[in-house]
Amino acid sequence: MTVQMKYTILEIFSYFFVLFVWTIFRRYLKRNITGDILAGAIVGLFLEFSTKPVNIYHFHITIYKDLPLIIPFDWGMMFAVTVYLSEKAYRFVLREPCIKPKDKRIFLFDVIIGTLVGFPLETAGAWLGAWEYNLGKIHWTLGNVPIFHMPWETVIAYALIMLVGPTFVRYWQASFEGRP
Repeated sequence: MTVQMKYTILEIFSYFFVLFVWTIFRRYLKRNITGDILAGAIVGLFLEFSTKPVNIYHFHITIYKDLPLIIPFDWGMMFAVTVYLSEKAYRFVLREPCIKPKDKRIFLFDVIIGTLVGFPLETAGAWLGAWEYNLGKIHWTLGNVPIFHMPWETVIAYALIMLVGPTFVRYWQASFEGRP
C-alpha cells in the first residue's frame, strides 16, 4: 500500500468516524449532538487556522493550504464527546441532577475529561500519520510524555483549550439545532 493510499483511507475513515460517533449518540444515547459538532467545528477551525504552522497535514480535501475539511469536524466531535462525558462526571461526582448555572467547577471536569478524550485522539492521529508536528517552527522543549511519545506541550494545549471549547459548545449547541 502506498503512502498516498494510506492517507486516502485515513481521510475517509475520519469522515466515517465522525458520522459513527454522531450515530451512536443519536441512536443509543438519545442525544442529538449536531449542534455540538457544528459549534465545536467553529472552535476547531479557529484553532487550526491560528496554529497552521504547527502541523503538516496529508489529506486531500482541504479548505486552506493543507488544512483538511474534516479536521474542524473532528474537533467538533471531540468537543461533543467531552461535553457529554464532562457533564456526566460533574453530575456523578457532585451528586447533582444537572450543572448548576455559573458553577465554575464544570471547568475542572472539562479540563480533565477533555484532556483524557483529546490527547489520545491527537496521539492516534499523529501515530497514524494524519499529520506531523512542525517541531522546527514551534520549538517545544519540555520533552515527551512517557509511553505516548508526544510532546508535553500537547497535553498542556489540550488542558487550555478545554477551558474554552466546551463552554462555547454548551452555549451555542442549541441554536445550531434550532432550539431555544
